[in-house]
Amino acid sequence: MATIKANYNSSGEVISYRLRCCVGRDENTYKQVFRTKTINRPDGLTPAKERKEVERLADEWERAQKADYGRSKSKEDRQKITLANFIENHWWPDHVLDGEHKPTSVQFFRYMSDDIIGYFGKKKQLAKIDGEAVKRYVKYLRTEATTKTGKPYSAATVQHHFGTLRNIMEYARRFHYIQTDPCQDLSAKEKPHRDKKRVDFLSPADAQRFMQCLSNEPLYWQCLMNVLITTGLRRGEAVGLQWGDIDGENLSLSVVRNVTMDREAESKLHIGTTKTGEERTVPISQRLHAMLMALKHQHDGAYGVLLPSAFVFCAPADPYRPLYPTEPTRWQRKFVKRNSLPNVSPHDLRHTAATLALEAGANLKEVQELLGHADPSTTMAFYAGVTEEAKRRTVDGIESLIV
Repeated sequence: MATIKANYNSSGEVISYRLRCCVGRDENTYKQVFRTKTINRPDGLTPAKERKEVERLADEWERAQKADYGRSKSKEDRQKITLANFIENHWWPDHVLDGEHKPTSVQFFRYMSDDIIGYFGKKKQLAKIDGEAVKRYVKYLRTEATTKTGKPYSAATVQHHFGTLRNIMEYARRFHYIQTDPCQDLSAKEKPHRDKKRVDFLSPADAQRFMQCLSNEPLYWQCLMNVLITTGLRRGEAVGLQWGDIDGENLSLSVVRNVTMDREAESKLHIGTTKTGEERTVPISQRLHAMLMALKHQHDGAYGVLLPSAFVFCAPADPYRPLYPTEPTRWQRKFVKRNSLPNVSPHDLRHTAATLALEAGANLKEVQELLGHADPSTTMAFYAGVTEEAKRRTVDGIESLIV
């Protein structure tokens, strides 16, 4: 049963009560683990009723504390576990390395969590990190932290660090290491936000110039750039295409995998699911299909008849290994420079596909499905009213109905 001790003021009056109970034993030291709490004195009760009410509150609190401790997967004294211990022995192996995170995400969390431990230190107790400590950490990220080259952190980097800390704290809350997530103590204005990213894309006129210059390039790169600019595939999704994904009868591509860099892998590549984990089918034109079949004919001549598992955009001399996803970016950078074209990346071609689709009359739902956005709000944030011509057509359309 919880012990109850009265706290007195200088006049000898009871002002509060201190509660203390044992919730269990530490699995490492087998020492008793205690919890304490101070409650205010109930108002307006007779001494007997006051004592009875305090005992009721103490019993209710004790049962809640024991149940909370019992639900924890670890029977360490959670009020004493350090942030570093929790990250390395709980959050990292049980959450990050749960088989659901891709290598790029694992590497990202490793870098971010190392920085977080570096700031708070190895002895900082998890339970003692409150909202004020989090706010000071955010201030440090914004005003003092620098990159390896000595530059201040960008808004995106600050948000990444805060987001990782919030991920850690929310996991600790869910598994009862802490009662509340201190990151939630910050107001909306105090939480880091990225500046709204400007969408870079080619205008219809620039896209036409891009395609004209592209016609002088090798068929391999013509096909890859056409896939990006007409279907809106992500760079990793494009290099992840296999010949078996092309449906000539229905003129479509099956987008089922994504290729990313993995520094830990022997091949330095990771071939996994799409970014959202969802597969989708994307239509292609007769023209693009004919180009892809011409490329297939080239590959058959160079490598022999290929199986459906061969990659469309394969690595040099190995049709069953995809191109490194960094290669399209490197090639395109040189291409736009030598042709004096706007400096756009492969991902900007994805934006171009979306904006051209809107210019052609597609609605946002159709664009969402084309791009494979899991959340329609993502599509809305990037592309709602993204072109002046689209907005002008909307206004003109309204006026035509009423004038």
